[in-house]
Amino acid sequence: MKFDVPLQSGLLIRRYKRFLADVEVEGQIKTMHCANTGSMLGCSDPGSRVWFSTSSNVKRKYAHSLEIVETATSHRAYVNTLQINRIVEEALVSRVIDIGADPLSDVTREVAIPGETGRFDFSVDEILIEVKSVTYEHGGVGYFPDAVSTRATRHVRALQRCREDGIRTILLFCASHSGVNKVMTADRIDPVYAAAVRDALEQGVEVVAFGCTVSPQEIAVTRSIPFAI
Repeated sequence: MKFDVPLQSGLLIRRYKRFLADVEVEGQIKTMHCANTGSMLGCSDPGSRVWFSTSSNVKRKYAHSLEIVETATSHRAYVNTLQINRIVEEALVSRVIDIGADPLSDVTREVAIPGETGRFDFSVDEILIEVKSVTYEHGGVGYFPDAVSTRATRHVRALQRCREDGIRTILLFCASHSGVNKVMTADRIDPVYAAAVRDALEQGVEVVAFGCTVSPQEIAVTRSIPFAI
């Protein structure tokens, strides 16, 4: 995903009220939208260099959106989770993410979970895919989730039920952090989710992970990386 307009940079003052961030830009404090439902563990330290976009939509309450945070280890993390599925979709279409589907298959977004309420992120050649964004990194390992997530657990269990019904299902971790070389479940943060992923694996749900390049010009999936329980 290339940014249509170059991102601007500033210094993070604070992230608060879950969806807001104050950023110092050329001596002025700007409040901007922070589209991330997680804790942003390791990606919200005051004083971090950040990059943000500016919307032309005059009806928006906050014109700016936080996009990238430079971490204490000088890596870059893309924190706008609203755009992660767009990035993954580009990689599915281009076959950077190759799941062995028919090359002529369409990539369909927001697919109803069979027989249940809720939706999975994608369907490709009748393969159901749920995407999770990974931005918490420690020692080169990306951990998910960075906060307790009952929603993520529900999705894993739904993938498992679909697999038990004979449908091919994939849990796909997108590590939008330049320092992540492997993905693991964050057992200490959300042991219930970690257990659900282990159960899903035992029942045949496929779990895969992909790494990204992260720059103020472009965010893109570039490589497959290991997943480990």
